[in-house]
Amino acid sequence: MRLDPRMPWLSLGWVAGPLAPLAITALVARDRLNLQTAITLGSILVAFAVISVIGLLRYATTRYRVTGERVELRSGLLFRRHRSVPRDRVRSVDLTANPLHRIFGLTTVKVGTGQNDAEKGFALDGVSRADALRLRQSLLGRAAPADSAIAELRPAWIGYALLSSWSLPLGLAPFGLFFRVLDMFGINPAEVGFLGDLWAVTMTHPIAVAAVSAGVVLVIGLSCTLLLYIESWWRFRLTREPDRTLLVRRGLLTTRSLSLEERRLRGVEVAEPLPLRWGGGARLNAVATGLAEDDSTALLPPSPRAEVHRSAAAVLAEAVSPTLMTLRPHPRAALRRRIVHALWPPLVLVALFAGLAAWLSRIPDLLWPVGPVLLLTGLSAGLLLARDAYRNLGHGLHGGYLVTRYGTARRRTVVLRRSAIIGWTVSRSPFQRRAGLLTLAATTAAGKKAYKVRDVSVPQGLAFAEESVPGLLAPFVHRSHGGQDRAGWSSPR
Repeated sequence: MRLDPRMPWLSLGWVAGPLAPLAITALVARDRLNLQTAITLGSILVAFAVISVIGLLRYATTRYRVTGERVELRSGLLFRRHRSVPRDRVRSVDLTANPLHRIFGLTTVKVGTGQNDAEKGFALDGVSRADALRLRQSLLGRAAPADSAIAELRPAWIGYALLSSWSLPLGLAPFGLFFRVLDMFGINPAEVGFLGDLWAVTMTHPIAVAAVSAGVVLVIGLSCTLLLYIESWWRFRLTREPDRTLLVRRGLLTTRSLSLEERRLRGVEVAEPLPLRWGGGARLNAVATGLAEDDSTALLPPSPRAEVHRSAAAVLAEAVSPTLMTLRPHPRAALRRRIVHALWPPLVLVALFAGLAAWLSRIPDLLWPVGPVLLLTGLSAGLLLARDAYRNLGHGLHGGYLVTRYGTARRRTVVLRRSAIIGWTVSRSPFQRRAGLLTLAATTAAGKKAYKVRDVSVPQGLAFAEESVPGLLAPFVHRSHGGQDRAGWSSPR
């Protein structure tokens, strides 16, 4: 079978969209065009033309078929590629349609096999919506979805978008783009009338201009994060399908339908970036094996913390979410390490400024009152963050799950199935050895990411590893003979 005949028009649409604003810009600024700008525009035009030709060739040379045993894809003109996947290895069929796809009634179908290597599966870009749904039902044997919703988007959740840590970068992005366009057309910012006036006002009223600029950046950033939240999570719905698959549907302009088999699910992660945590919110992610690096693991958008814990319990099929359990505290040496980590950055900055002042043979008048204030502020904030990071440390066992928590700028609570742990990595830096601490990292099958229990005492950490998965770490440790501790373990060999 071929891709949908509308696929070539989709490729041309990708070219027409970016070319339109470039053509308008060139028309408006035609009096300022120079040879360098003309070469830049010509290069962009050639690049878009090449992209359109590649899209046409992809449509002409791509074939796929579904047999009783395999799913096959043939593509390429000069370099032919033939990929074949056994049907019993298909683990997911995800559907994605961006606005341009939706205009032409097309969908991208991604067939996954549960392997880390993206080449183990493949994507069909340019399949009609009806054919995509039939292909998904054929490969997964999925009937119409049952009404088994775990979570759905509520309008009140949209407010959590304003607590995103991306607000400042998004607020600054339009200004960077504006000056980049001026540079592309060879226009000196000083020649733009309102920029010259703004610079003159800045020289006379710097504090007022700085406050207004900060407000504009903040408004733009918050507006962008709000729009991105709505676009990404509109009509969000998390359901458990009859074939024991978790299905996430979401998206306003770009629609996404992502599936995850429960037998691949190894646990969940509750992520709480600092602004979101201050607002009482959190995010829920899946801990699963066999996901490519570009696969989304988000099970829930930024939402109330209580809803995240409830959804975590529903996903894990537990009466009470393991993310709510009381965790074992870590030794005080872990607090001292975090205090040291928090204090050295402001002290290093002070030393750098002192060295600069000595090199210049004088200290600017502004640094006398401002310098100590900034130093005290930095040290106070560092101590508070260090205390918070220590309080967030913890680990424990909840039935068949291991639970670990760490972090302050982004606090993470990971719930991992004990049966999924296939190995432990024990690491000790020179400073940890001096403090009698170690870091445990649990590894899972086909997983590139390790899940850590940070800065735990040696006896406590090794005993916890043995309690979590009995016998797994025992061949790599030996019992101490003199001065045996409570856990009966010494350091790894």
